[in-house]
Amino acid sequence: MGIAALLLIGCSRTSAQQRPMPGPADVVATVGSTAITLAQVDEKALQQAASTFGAMKLSQALYEARRAAVEEIVASKLIDAAAKAQGIDRAALIEKEITAKISPVSESEIASWYQANQGRLQGAPLEQVKQPIRAFLTQERMQEVRGRYVDSLKAKTAVAIMLEPPRQKVEMVSSSPSRGPANAPVEVVDFSDFQ
Repeated sequence: MGIAALLLIGCSRTSAQQRPMPGPADVVATVGSTAITLAQVDEKALQQAASTFGAMKLSQALYEARRAAVEEIVASKLIDAAAKAQGIDRAALIEKEITAKISPVSESEIASWYQANQGRLQGAPLEQVKQPIRAFLTQERMQEVRGRYVDSLKAKTAVAIMLEPPRQKVEMVSSSPSRGPANAPVEVVDFSDFQ
């Protein structure tokens, strides 16, 4: 017979409750003084393939799609603002700050990736997949350099993301053991089975 124990750490009966879903006109992020609405985020987020999110619950998958979309919109606005501040167009800024800083992929790196991922390549010979591997590794490097550059721009600009992750509401049982003040801002619920 399994005995379930409910341990509440930092109990909050009000603050951890489900928040209302944001509407299309609600602001979910800001870049400096520029607001980004949920409608703008959903325009980008809802274009992603559902398979990208595997077996997640729909609410979590939607949050992940929105989060990725808002991060991309924020990055785009930061890059546009940086280009404007430097008096150059977006393409020139990307070339200067991202593309020019990507180290070329070496033949040994291609061979190493090929050896480590042969199962994914279904027996294709190295010569046949060399160019796609080079493109893949170059794209990975570009994403890393771009991420670092965007992080440096975020450090110089006030960016706030107000998009809330989904929360599961847990019905409180008054007889369950708990610790912490009833008005704590964070609530952790632990379910365990002693069997």
